[in-house]
Amino acid sequence: MEIQYYGANSIKITTKKSVISVDPTSDIAKLSTDLKKTNTVLATRPELAEGVSGDIFLVSSPGEYEFDDYSVKGIAAQPHTGSTGDLSATMYRLSTADTVILFVGHIDSKLSGDQLEAIGLVDIVVVPVGGNGYTLDAIGAANVVRALEPKLVVPVHCASDKLDYSIPQAELELFTKELGATVSEEATDKYKVKTLPEQLTVQIITKS
Repeated sequence: MEIQYYGANSIKITTKKSVISVDPTSDIAKLSTDLKKTNTVLATRPELAEGVSGDIFLVSSPGEYEFDDYSVKGIAAQPHTGSTGDLSATMYRLSTADTVILFVGHIDSKLSGDQLEAIGLVDIVVVPVGGNGYTLDAIGAANVVRALEPKLVVPVHCASDKLDYSIPQAELELFTKELGATVSEEATDKYKVKTLPEQLTVQIITKS
C-alpha cells in the first residue's frame, strides 16, 4: 500500500488492484488531487468530494463496503463544529492486506465507547491537526490518537508553504510536541507501507 498527500485532508491510497481517494476537495483551499486512476472516493463530509463524477464510486456516509482487495467501514461522528447529537461526519476504517488505516476527518475529539468499538484495532491513523476553529487542533488530535493507539500517525491539514488556506492552519510542530511520539527521520512524498514501527511514530508525508 502506498500513501500520497495532496493538502488539506486529501489522501490517495494505492493498493495492488485499487486507488482510493479521501476528501479530494476542500472548502478552504484549492487542491490539485489526481483522480485519474481513482475508483473509489471516501468523503468524511459530502462537500469534500464536490465535483466527483463518472465511474468513481463515492462513499459519503456510514456503512460497510467490500471491494476487490480492500474493505471500508464508515462510522458516524460529530463534526468538529457540530453540536451534540449531530452525527453528519464520517470516519472511515479501510482494511487492505494486513493493514488497517483510519481516516478521522473534521470530528469532535471525544470518541465514544461505541465508536471505539466500531473502529477496533488500527495500524495507521490519518488525522487533521491545523485547528483554528476549523478542525482538530494539536491537543484534540493527540487525544484522538491516544484513544486509538495506532502504530503510525499521518498528520494532515496543517500549515504549508505549498498551499494557501483561507482559515490559517497551525504548524505541524505543535502537534508533534503535544503527542510526544517519535517522528520519522525521513519525510517523503510517497509513503510505502511495509513494516510498521513497534512504537507510536509520526510519519510526515509532504504534499504532492
